[in-house]
Amino acid sequence: MKSVFKTLTFILCTIVLSQDIFAQAIKQDALKTHLRWNIISKKEQVKISKKGNTVKIQSLDPDFFESFSSNVSKLPSQSDYIKSMKFKRPETPGAPYSLDINLKDESVELFSFYKQENSNYILDFWINQDVVRTKKASIKKPKKKIKVAKLNKPKKVKTKKVVKKEAVGKALKAKTGSRFSVIDPSNVSENKEYNQFRDFRYGASFVWDYKAFVPPIEQDVNLKSKAPDYFYEIKDVDNLDDKKLAHLQLSINFYRKAEWGLMTRSINLYEEKYGRDENKVLNDYMKSLSMIKNSIKESLKPEYKSSIDENGDIVPGKEYSKRGIMAAARSLLKSVVESSTDYELSKSVLRYLIQFSRDEKDYIQALEYSKKLYVESSENFDNDMIIYSSRVILNSLANLRQLDKIKSFLGNKVVIRVLPKQVGDAYISFIHLENDNAEMLTHMYEKNKRSYSNPVHPAILFNTAEAYFRLGNYKNAVKLFDKFISENSMFSQTAQARLRIALSYDLLDKPHKVVLRLYEDAINKSSDMAIRFEAKLRYVGLRVNRVVKPTEEDFETISFLDASRSEKPLIKTNLQKLLWLVRLRSFISQRKYDDALAYLSTIPLDSIRLIDKRVFNGDGAEIVLGIIKDAYLDNDYAKAVKVWEVYKDKYESKVANNPYMNFIVSDSFLKLGLSRSFERSMKYLEGLKDAPTRKFPLWVKPHKNIAVEDYIVELKLNKDLRDNNYKGLSSYLEQNKKNKNINYKFYNGLVAYQLKNYNKAVTSFESLLVNPNINNILTPRQNLKMIETYLESLYEVAKPERFRKNVAALVNDLRLSANKKYQRLVERADYLYLESLFSERDVKHKLLGMKSKEFISAYKQSTYLDRVNYLRGVALVNSQAIEEGRKILNELLSGKDVPEYLKGLVRSELSTLELRSKTL
Repeated sequence: MKSVFKTLTFILCTIVLSQDIFAQAIKQDALKTHLRWNIISKKEQVKISKKGNTVKIQSLDPDFFESFSSNVSKLPSQSDYIKSMKFKRPETPGAPYSLDINLKDESVELFSFYKQENSNYILDFWINQDVVRTKKASIKKPKKKIKVAKLNKPKKVKTKKVVKKEAVGKALKAKTGSRFSVIDPSNVSENKEYNQFRDFRYGASFVWDYKAFVPPIEQDVNLKSKAPDYFYEIKDVDNLDDKKLAHLQLSINFYRKAEWGLMTRSINLYEEKYGRDENKVLNDYMKSLSMIKNSIKESLKPEYKSSIDENGDIVPGKEYSKRGIMAAARSLLKSVVESSTDYELSKSVLRYLIQFSRDEKDYIQALEYSKKLYVESSENFDNDMIIYSSRVILNSLANLRQLDKIKSFLGNKVVIRVLPKQVGDAYISFIHLENDNAEMLTHMYEKNKRSYSNPVHPAILFNTAEAYFRLGNYKNAVKLFDKFISENSMFSQTAQARLRIALSYDLLDKPHKVVLRLYEDAINKSSDMAIRFEAKLRYVGLRVNRVVKPTEEDFETISFLDASRSEKPLIKTNLQKLLWLVRLRSFISQRKYDDALAYLSTIPLDSIRLIDKRVFNGDGAEIVLGIIKDAYLDNDYAKAVKVWEVYKDKYESKVANNPYMNFIVSDSFLKLGLSRSFERSMKYLEGLKDAPTRKFPLWVKPHKNIAVEDYIVELKLNKDLRDNNYKGLSSYLEQNKKNKNINYKFYNGLVAYQLKNYNKAVTSFESLLVNPNINNILTPRQNLKMIETYLESLYEVAKPERFRKNVAALVNDLRLSANKKYQRLVERADYLYLESLFSERDVKHKLLGMKSKEFISAYKQSTYLDRVNYLRGVALVNSQAIEEGRKILNELLSGKDVPEYLKGLVRSELSTLELRSKTL
């Protein structure tokens, strides 16, 4: 019967406990920065996965899932993160139960992990602000286009073909003197920035927990100037008729006069005569006092070496250090405590020994002495010493991290009676924070805060503030840290509190000027060198790494990363890791990708945690992308391919794929004529259609930010273009005419030019110049090809006056561009400008002469020089500078390298000039 009863009891308890667990299977916290789900379950009981915008939670345990789904359905809706949820029962036996969570959109990201010590899953739903900004921008842009289209409709109805070209022409003319963004991809990339600062993840993003604040206790006595007699005064003996007591009084008299040698000799004679009797306690006490007072005399140096002879005289010879003398004194004091029956004497000695142990941070000894003082003070009903010894016991246990013993001691009835409630709560706050029970600590504070009288115990304030910070409740953390600083400026933990406030403001995305000022305060007012250095790192992380366009003044603050002599010994694991990250990102922010890659290779990634290693690998993948992109845009395709092959497995394969990187690598293979590598690379790119793509970090701004399908279309168009397959290109282009993500106008213009449809080419190129596709910017090489083709097409079909006005706008932009490759186009445009002047029916010879002179002065090695000299000669001849013009024409006629067709034109011009002269 007993066994049956036990079995039934066990089953009943199991049911009750399981119901309690299921009843609290999930908890939801809507924090300021994210939404958190806390799922209490065994690790193997639940499977969590995310694909696209869907999060799937599965379990094979029907009881758990029924309770879990019931609790989920009762949660308050969070439309900012979750669009809808759907519970699915298994259609076949053995299949899992499932909860499908449809996220609001692609901007919502999931970060999940399992906490083994608490047996629960943590699901954090975050909103990626970069994706939100991009999405907002994509929504706004079409609205502008629709408005323009509505305004232009009446104009298009009147004259279809002509107005189309003229409208574009007018738009291009209006750009005269301004910049065409399409000329430089970096300009468009910068214009796409919607914020001056990147988010917190791009700066000094490693955050760690600060240690719990051990409730402090005041210094009982300053041992640099005080001895145990500060607490206990030696009294005179009562009966001087007793020879023994009279001798003892003599020793006391020598003690009072600080005649330490005579006192020691008197005590030694006493012990020789009477032995170590009941007065040995007092004699040992006086001996120890003589040693201590000799050690703390200002006139004696710490390194003073001496010896004491048998008579108590201090004589040179035998070496005793100050530490050795103090050790001997403490040994005598211990014997006094063990032998004394005088509570006041024992108390004074114990207080001295406790303070000495605390000063030496010997918490084990401090604990032993305080226990003895606690027992003796309890026996003598000395409440003051009970309180003092209790605090020392608790402080020693806290520093030794013996948390269970703290709990046990706080439960003592005597301690409950004499110890102030706030002191007890301060140690409870320490225990909770040390055990990482942040929620329990904040709950305790919220429950008791109204009952706390001011000033609130500093440990309660600091530990609760740190708990709020760990929970992501940064506003409450700031309030308590601020209160802690204002009331407890004497503690070194104020440095940590200042930095926590600055970091909280940073995480709350407060105005960056305010955050920078708070970091500056943490740097300037911190007495803790480790905290000071951490503040420097976070300051640089915000001012340099997170600024989209840092200035030279910003870059000067990188010097903060060089630790001072006092800071270097304090750079331990967390600070070292943060220093690596900030310095690496300072190179990225300066776009010094080669330096960044070299520095990254020196970081021992194998020695750090996997989650931290992923951060470095993500940055490494972006560094590689930066190098490849720069090489690609500079037409150094061999370098782009080489860097990809060397580093793709080291960094890129460790993080999510970047379609843009795979596109430029594929195109580099194509440009190099490596057909097999191109096909292989494009096939891999096609496989990324449904694969997760990199959303963080995104240091390098792509000049083409389109979908995988559109990248593939671009590659196929480029292949046809490389193979000069213009008919195939035209056909494939027509199939993708409605695709707004590809550079249709660019390819359409090239095809039209090759098919000698110059009007169509001009229209396409002018439209592209005025309204570039900011999501698909041309490379410098494509720009070069486009502008060159545009110039030739425009020269073929446009009226001279229109040609010159449009070219003037374009040339102005090309001159301002830092790209030297455009200079040959400027030369070509200037030359065609002259030809346009010459092609007029009514040639303005003076203008032609002036412009040709400018050309000759600017391009002394030009291949067009002979032709321009001819134009100048003709212009001079026809503008009353006949002799100068004749001279130029004759020089051309005698030139060895002047083409024959040009010499023929010169002869014709000279003949005409001769006939005109004879006629005159």
